Amino acid sequence: MVVCVPPSEFMQPPSEIKLDSNGKPTGTAPAAVVGKAYRPWWFTSGLLDKATRLTEVISHYLFLDGKDNRFEMGGRRYLYNVLSRYIQKEEKIELVFPGFPFKSPSARKVLGRLPDLGEELLLHRLEALAAAVEDDYAPGAVVRIVSDGIVYGELLEQDDASVYLYNAELRKICVESNLNHITFVRLADLIEGDVVSVDSNEMTLEEYVRYAPIIRSQFLAHDISCYNIEDSIRNDSGVLRTYRGYLKFLELDLDGTSVMMDTNENPLSGKQKEKIRQQLAKKMIVHGTKFSDLVQAKFPSCVRLSCHEHPNEGPKFALSLFPGTNTSATPWHNVIYEAADGRLQIGPLQSFDKKNYEVVLKHGRPYYIREKSTVYSFGSQLDAQISLSRNFPFGLTISCSPSDSLSLNDLPMNKLRTLLGIHSCVLLRGFSQVDRDDMIKKSEELGPILRWPAYGAIFELKENSNWDVNSTLTCEAMPMHYDGLFKTKTDEHGRMTSDSPQFQIFQCIQAPGNQEGGRTILTNTAEILRYGVTHLQKELLSSKNFTVFTPKNAVFGGDHLKLPLVMQNELTGHEVLRWNDPWPQWVTKFKATNVGISDATQEEEARIVDLLSNLLYDRRFCFAHTWATGDFLIADNVEFPHVAVHIHPVSSRAVVSGFLPVFINMT
Repeated sequence: MVVCVPPSEFMQPPSEIKLDSNGKPTGTAPAAVVGKAYRPWWFTSGLLDKATRLTEVISHYLFLDGKDNRFEMGGRRYLYNVLSRYIQKEEKIELVFPGFPFKSPSARKVLGRLPDLGEELLLHRLEALAAAVEDDYAPGAVVRIVSDGIVYGELLEQDDASVYLYNAELRKICVESNLNHITFVRLADLIEGDVVSVDSNEMTLEEYVRYAPIIRSQFLAHDISCYNIEDSIRNDSGVLRTYRGYLKFLELDLDGTSVMMDTNENPLSGKQKEKIRQQLAKKMIVHGTKFSDLVQAKFPSCVRLSCHEHPNEGPKFALSLFPGTNTSATPWHNVIYEAADGRLQIGPLQSFDKKNYEVVLKHGRPYYIREKSTVYSFGSQLDAQISLSRNFPFGLTISCSPSDSLSLNDLPMNKLRTLLGIHSCVLLRGFSQVDRDDMIKKSEELGPILRWPAYGAIFELKENSNWDVNSTLTCEAMPMHYDGLFKTKTDEHGRMTSDSPQFQIFQCIQAPGNQEGGRTILTNTAEILRYGVTHLQKELLSSKNFTVFTPKNAVFGGDHLKLPLVMQNELTGHEVLRWNDPWPQWVTKFKATNVGISDATQEEEARIVDLLSNLLYDRRFCFAHTWATGDFLIADNVEFPHVAVHIHPVSSRAVVSGFLPVFINMT
């Protein structure tokens, strides 16, 4: 029999936690002290050097795969020093990102003149970065997007009104999506003196157009006489890359415009066009250098992010705009393409075969393109009543107006099962609630229901402080886990493995009335293994098993189990992680769960537990859902471990939301 010995670093509680004779915390249990951060506070409370932790967090969002990358040789130390200065002063960390100028004028590259899914994805990524910093640093962080539309607009024949409208839509997205860590800075804010007489953030379209020539003139007058563009292209690999990148995108951006015509409106020769592109590319770099100089003067101590590839040795660091893609693939020069399997790609519109995709609209305008498929069609009547939208960073929401009086009964479950195979997590919002019998009936259309030994098809979650199984029915937070952990089987190789249900379906009967409560976090472990770990880390995880034990109760427990850390999801074919947070007795007033790594040295075990404790709460891979009354959430329980945060702020004991969960087997 395997005996589960928990990792040593989780055995002893912090000195401020007092225990009773049974080893349980007296007073409020740590698991009932839940802040806004994703991870339980005790996972990082012992870290002595906050700057080291924040440097690591930010590095996860950087593009470090360039051939000239020198982050480990000098950039990490540079970033550490910048963050240390903020931490010493206990100031909010400023992350400055120049970008989002305007949409490319080329219809061969983009869908329209206003922001679309590409911009929305990048804005959410910047928000996640700042929020991740705040998870470990109380003063928090802010991303200041410095829009550079005026910097390049005139060179590329972009009128000031288009620049304004593009920027206004970005701000609207941030408000609608509650991206509260993002602020916007205009070029006028970087120039000394009273360039404009109104608050730049409150500018109307008319005011912006009126002031733009003045702002542009002041910008062009900024002195960088010591800068030599030719020397920079010859001697700076980063500038050379930028120059070549400009030449490439100008080929499409200027195609068919008056810039590429002679005085008689005839197309210029190839050599003439190339010369103009070279001249413009150099002017853009000069303008960019002026702009960068002004940004540095305005924000001298900031963490400077860039949409261009850099060596990452400081002061600039290349942001990984879209994980798994080239860092230079900016959304304002490209479109987002969704493949039939749900994977997203980014590229110029002309790079995708028009015969194979359809344009998806949002707010009545082109939003992204999607591979042609019947998967997203529910029939003409339902299609007219429902809308589909991607969640961030993953998952799908199907919503309808409550006035349409649609319910779960109206949805074809075979269609939802197909969508779950693509997105693994589907939220239904706006649909009217169903009773227990209908909930069971519709769930059975997904697959056979796994009955609870003591509760039948549905386990109703309501607060019950006398519950002595685990924290499920209490105001304590739960460990990151997957349901059915203690349900096992023997595979074809004679090894014990998980036999957990494939899907979980939740219906929210009554949600808390406060946005701070009733939150469930689901983690995409397939994405973690795809790009969240190194090759060596993945090999280590794939070679190990984890051990788990909880005392026997009325439902499960009592056995010491050894299970693989990595397995394949039969539904999607993805490799996924299996894990349950170590949950020692000093954390909870209910039953503890011992978790460890088998056949590992103490050093390996500590490294794996630390790695998983970070990755499973990493905002790059987490969908945090705040419940609304009436929500249905269907999730792939094999692919997504989850954690429920049941409570309002620490001082209150909120009533746990009423949920009706149903668990569905694979077959």
